[in-house]
Amino acid sequence: MFQDFSVQSRPELGPPRLAALREAMSTAGLDGFIIPRADAHQGEYVAPCDARLGWLTGFTGSAGFCIALPEIAGVFVDGRYRVQVRAEVSLDHFTPVNW
Repeated sequence: MFQDFSVQSRPELGPPRLAALREAMSTAGLDGFIIPRADAHQGEYVAPCDARLGWLTGFTGSAGFCIALPEIAGVFVDGRYRVQVRAEVSLDHFTPVNW
């Protein structure tokens, strides 16, 4: 599973991408995976090639992360994004969590 940058983040792309991530996790023997919003340098401004959270979930806010487990995936956001996260992610596959 490789990220290509030809398609912008959309909620309907989240479920198949989450399924592919879970398959890769199973193959690697992982019980969970953390998908941050930040880039490799923990920078405030994330380039499109590093927008992992948006690519996986469709969430476009400036702060948050996702924890994907074999049976559940949570998108953790602060109070500023409580409404936005529900509009941008597939609620059948991702559970918004306020922190």
